[in-house]
Amino acid sequence: MSNIFEFKTLENEVFDYPLSRKYERVKRLYNSLLNSGYTSCQAFHEAMKLLTIINPHIQLSEISKKTFNIIYSIY
Repeated sequence: MSNIFEFKTLENEVFDYPLSRKYERVKRLYNSLLNSGYTSCQAFHEAMKLLTIINPHIQLSEISKKTFNIIYSIY
């Protein structure tokens, strides 16, 4: 019998947060704009603009809903 253990390394996986890094940027932008004095509506629109830059194939009818799900992932 062998007493050798094999450990697998996981590359940058966050188990509690299912969003990818590129969508994390949208949430970070929203929070930083709120902290710098933007209103929530202005920050939300800027986050939507960033989402369209990150994912240009997203349909226009889904941008607002997807941005809301990224920013408020609990709901």
